[in-house]
Formats: sequence, C-alpha cells, structure tokens
Amino acid sequence: MEELKHELLVELLAAANVGWWKAEVEKKRYVCSKLIVDLLGLPQPEISFEDFNRYIADETRPPTEFQPFEKLYPQREGVYLLRTPHGHVWTRSKICMEKTDENGAVLLYGLVEIIESPESVSARQALKESERILHNIYKNLPVGIELYDKNGILIDLNDKEMELFHLKSKDALMGINLFENPIFPPHMREKIRKHEDADFAFRYDFAKIGAYYQTEKREGSIDLVTKVTTLYDEHHNPINFLLIHADHTEEIVANNRVQEFENLFELVGDYAKVGYAYYNLYTRNGYASKSWYHNVGENESLPVQDIAGIYQHIHPEDREKIIGFLRNAQRGLKHKFNREVRILRGDGSCTWTHVNLFVRKYAPEEGMIEIVSINYDITTLKCTEEKLTKALDKVEEVDRMKSAFIDSMSHEIRTPLNAIVGFSSLLPSVENKADQEEFIKLIKHNTDLLLKLVNDVLDVARMESGGFDLKVAWFDPAELMQECVEDEKQNIPPQVVLTAAGFPQGCMVEADRTRIKQVVSNLLSNALKNTRKGEVEITGRVDEEGIEIRVSDTGQGIPADMLERIFKRFEKVDSFQQGVGLGLPISRAILQKMGGKIKVESTVGIGSTFIIQIPCKTHS
Repeated sequence: MEELKHELLVELLAAANVGWWKAEVEKKRYVCSKLIVDLLGLPQPEISFEDFNRYIADETRPPTEFQPFEKLYPQREGVYLLRTPHGHVWTRSKICMEKTDENGAVLLYGLVEIIESPESVSARQALKESERILHNIYKNLPVGIELYDKNGILIDLNDKEMELFHLKSKDALMGINLFENPIFPPHMREKIRKHEDADFAFRYDFAKIGAYYQTEKREGSIDLVTKVTTLYDEHHNPINFLLIHADHTEEIVANNRVQEFENLFELVGDYAKVGYAYYNLYTRNGYASKSWYHNVGENESLPVQDIAGIYQHIHPEDREKIIGFLRNAQRGLKHKFNREVRILRGDGSCTWTHVNLFVRKYAPEEGMIEIVSINYDITTLKCTEEKLTKALDKVEEVDRMKSAFIDSMSHEIRTPLNAIVGFSSLLPSVENKADQEEFIKLIKHNTDLLLKLVNDVLDVARMESGGFDLKVAWFDPAELMQECVEDEKQNIPPQVVLTAAGFPQGCMVEADRTRIKQVVSNLLSNALKNTRKGEVEITGRVDEEGIEIRVSDTGQGIPADMLERIFKRFEKVDSFQQGVGLGLPISRAILQKMGGKIKVESTVGIGSTFIIQIPCKTHS
C-alpha cells in the first residue's frame, strides 16, 4: 500500500510538471528526481552545484549558492532560464526544508516547477492583486449591492447594503428569494424574470417586511434608487442577478460619490494605462474612457461609433483581425477576442496595446449587441522583452567571440613561439654564418609577428575600456607612406611589386600620425599576404576636407558576402592565412574615432582596393 501511495505521488508530481531535489551542501551536489534528470538530459540523478550552474542561461543571474538556512530563507525561491536538450525552459525552484543526516551534514530539500516564463508568474501575481483590489472596491463601494444566483437566491451583499437595511450580519438575509420580496413592485419582479435591466425609484417601507427577513428596523421607510441587471457567462447563459441600491434621500451625496468614484477610476486607468469602452453593434452607440482612446491612438473628442470598425491607427494586419471579429460577433459566431496589436502614432512611432473584446449581451431582436472593450498599453513590456532578447543575443555573440578568440590566439601565439624556440635552440649548433643569419632573420620575423599580435590585443582592450586617445600633430603624409613601404619590404613576396605615389612633396596634414600609420600598415600587410604575384600599390590625395589613401592589390579578392564581415573581430577571408582577424576591426575603430571611414571594393580573382578617408586640416 505504501508503494502504491509513493507511485501515485510521483505520478501526480510529474503530471503537474513538479520535481524534487536534495542538496548535499558539504558535497556540493544535487540529487534530482526523474523530471529534472529528463529535463536536463543527465546520465545519472546526481549533479554538482558547479555543473548545474552551467545550465543557467541568464548569465546576469548569480550562480546558486547555499548559506545557513535561516539566512537563506527570505530568498529561498528563484526563477531560472535553463538551457536543456529540449531548448530554453523557465523553471521556479523553492527550498522547502533543511535536515541533517546521521553524520551532521546539512541537507536541503526543495521543489522545482516548469513554468511558462517569469512574465507568467508576474501575471498571476498581478491577477491576485487585481482580485484583492476588486474585492476591496466591492466591500467599500458607497452603494448597497446584493448578488443573487440564477434562481433568485441571495448569495452575497456588501457592507453598505447591511448598513442600509440595518442588518447585524449577512446571515439575516442569506437564502432569501428575490422574487418573493413583498416590497418590490410586481412589474419589477416580472422584468427581472425576463432578464431585462431595470432602473426605478420606490419607497422601501420597513413595516411591510414581515417575516421575509430579520432586521433591527421595523418601522419607517427610505426612498431607494435601484438598478437590477443580469450577469452572463462566456456562453451568454445567465448566472447571476445584481441589485444596486442607493438611498434616494441622499441622492445628491450619492451622485457626488459616484462622480468621485468615476474620477478615481479614470485616474487609476490613466496611471495603469487601462482603458474601457462600451459599444452597441446594433445601434452603433457607445462610450469610452480617456485611456481607451489613448491606447488605440485616437482623439477622445471623436464618438466611439466613428472609431469602432475603422481603427485607422491600428496596424492593417491587426486591424483586419479586429474587424473580422466584429463581423462574426454581429452574426453571433464569436464572443471573445484577445490580441496584442500595433498602434501607428501620428509622430511615426509604433506602440503596443493588448485588446480584449467580448460580447456582453447578444439580443439583436431587442436591438442590442453589446461589445465591451478593455485595453491596456504594453509598450514598456514589449520594450523589456526586446531588450531581454537583445541581451540574450549579445551574450551568445560574446560567447561565440570568446571561443573564436581563444581558438585563434592559441594557434597564432603557438606558431611564432614554436619558430622562435626552435630556431633559437638550433642557433648555437649552426657554424655556417649564412645559416646563422637566416635563423636570426626568422627569429626576428616571428618575434615581430608575436609583438604585433600582442599590440593588437592590447589595442582592442584599450578600445573596450575607453582608454583610446588621439595625439594630433602636423606631419608629411608622403613621408609616412614611404616609411610604411620601407617597413614592409622584407615581407614582399618574390613575384610582387610594392609601389607608393600620390601625395605632393611639402604637403602637411594635422592628424594622429601613429594611428594613421597603424591603419596603413595593417592594409599593406593584408594586401601582401593575399597577393602571390602582381602589384600592391598605395596612393594618396589631399583636398580641403582631408586626405584619402588607397591600398590596391592584384590578389585573390574578397567574396561579396564577406565585404562587411571582414570588419568584424576574428573574421578572415582565408582561415589558413596568418593572423587572428583583428587588424581591420582595429583600423575601422581608429578611423571612426578620427571621424573618418573605410570601405572596400573587390572582385574575386582580380584583386581588392581599400579606401580610407580622414577629415583633417591640410596645407601645402
């Protein structure tokens, strides 16, 4: 019997998407139920705290850590987005109790529930809060309210109703029948039986109550203004009768209170961005709150009938859905509509509104097809959702770039280091002077490569930290170009010619010479690495706006789909070429800092031309 109970409990938890876990704090591991094992695809029911933290997708959330139970208690429930073999899954985990085993080790036990999203949890909390507020309004509303079931039996009333009829407790009235009330006029009872709304004023004589119910007041009368209406479910079946009483002798006061309540409701609606509207599809009459107009992008001076069915500010795709619902509602085919819609504002911006429509009463034979609309602005929620999506994309991009950086650096650092160590170890044993010079030349070449790699990484770090400054001074660009050519002479392939021309002698420009040289050297180095034969040419020109430098080659060229990607970090046209793919991104960042720009023109198999334009002061 105990096994049957255990199996039933396990089956019940699984059906409710709930699992359990035990945390062995000293061993720093979890023991999980089958639901968690299946969710994460674990080979066994144990997993360390460290391994579990890797499943948490939201990297801004700190990893799970355990403190003494009494300190942890106020924060012992959390919502996590987990990476699982089935995709990203939202879960809510809660620590339920603490125990110690026979050795005194601390054990924590908890439950985990698979949920839709944190927004779903927030929505449920908001719903509970709304219910609390609605109950508070019902209880304290300054008019008397009686609620009857569909058979006319009283099931509830508010405090004002008890005060109005001098009742000590609800028990004095519960169970009475609406249609047996001796004081209600007969014609009113008949209208209620037919589920017709009724508004009337009459004198309520306490002496005529008799045995209908017990009250402390057995004489005298009050003048009442009463409204009776029928409430319906979503299938338009009557479920309740609602009676609202107001003391006619205090009609002015009551009117003021109603007006105050309406103003308060309007204020709350404005604050919460919630709007309400009523519309009769049959007569095309209706009214709406100010917030409702704002939420659909309309001017509140317009009659509701000039908006309903037109909705000129709602996005055409969403507008067609609403109009389609109204057509079906008019034919009695649809009763509810719930959708997020886009609102096209007059200033060209787009906001989001959640629209709820439902048929409150469908009686075309009486000239009544009542549509109630409740809408609320969800633009902030949408923006938050978009930011979260972008943040997740950014985290994934950073993770990809981190992996690419590690892969590239491990290869690019190891290659020159191997050459430096290898030739350095051979150098003492080489007696031939020509071989020694060749080895020294190779060691220097690989040292330069390693130094350039380190400098590029440091440049990226400085740019990320905002410590990248420009040092502006006057210099001769023709001299700079010639200097760049001289620096690259040792790297020119045998069948390639490197030339420089363009800037007139004596021309001076005011800019950061070191950074411009870094950009030109990066472009020349790339051109020489990708050109096996032919020509690499650097040219320049100057005008009143600044300077332009072109680096052209007759190399392999760049595919069209790579023309923009090559300016991203760790992207290379040829993955076998030396380098980690930082030169062009660094060059673009430098030029952007100067207010300049870089672009490339290329044809596969013919060659490429990189063009840099730098705004600066010049004179001849």
